[in-house]
Amino acid sequence: MTRRALTTALVLAVAATAATACDAVSNEPKRYSQACGVVVDGSGSAAADKTGFDAEAKLKATLNTFLSDNKCRKTSFAPITKVSQASKCQVSPLDLDPDTSKTADRDRTRKAMRAVALSSALKLLECAQNEEPGSDVLGGLSRIALTKPSGGDDDSFDVLVVSDFDQGDPDFRLGRQDLSTAASRAKTIDAFLKSHHEPELSGADIYPVGYGMKYHTDTSRYDQFNSFWTELLEGRVKAHVHTTYR
Repeated sequence: MTRRALTTALVLAVAATAATACDAVSNEPKRYSQACGVVVDGSGSAAADKTGFDAEAKLKATLNTFLSDNKCRKTSFAPITKVSQASKCQVSPLDLDPDTSKTADRDRTRKAMRAVALSSALKLLECAQNEEPGSDVLGGLSRIALTKPSGGDDDSFDVLVVSDFDQGDPDFRLGRQDLSTAASRAKTIDAFLKSHHEPELSGADIYPVGYGMKYHTDTSRYDQFNSFWTELLEGRVKAHVHTTYR
């Protein structure tokens, strides 16, 4: 082989090695970066009976899919109780796509961490169900809002809320409010937000599960209920509400 031919062969070999290395890197799964929250309702209506929406079953049915669909990484948890922000129930946030060795199966690691997330959410639900009955939905949203990223380009926030959204705390019971007209709903929302902490969830994507199940046989009351929460969450809080898992 001539010197020129040898040089050419070496150049081609180096180029092939570099291409192979690049292909290996490109085949690595892209790391997840989405910040997520999970809010679980431990009120009496979350029970697994004819009058409840069965929060445990809904968590088991939707949480893994939600975390996978949204490519959740840092994930935090908050309870809904009689006074959610003061509740002692808590579980630690999780990294669902943690750093691992280069030889680790990243998809398997993610799947295992999503299983841990479900275990954490069920633990939080059990704690919330053992507290004094009540359903401070807005307080639960305010509590998860404390974990929302702020600033920069990666401040989006996806929140799964397993609740029927039937607000019932010591100062406000949704079922006793006049929601029959746009004016009465606006007045109710004004008073509600004045007496409660408004969640800092502007721009967040909220995915309810179990939403409005108390009214599933009463179309008129459901429409009023839905109009109330739509105006509050989208009109006032400026969040985006989705029906993906509802």
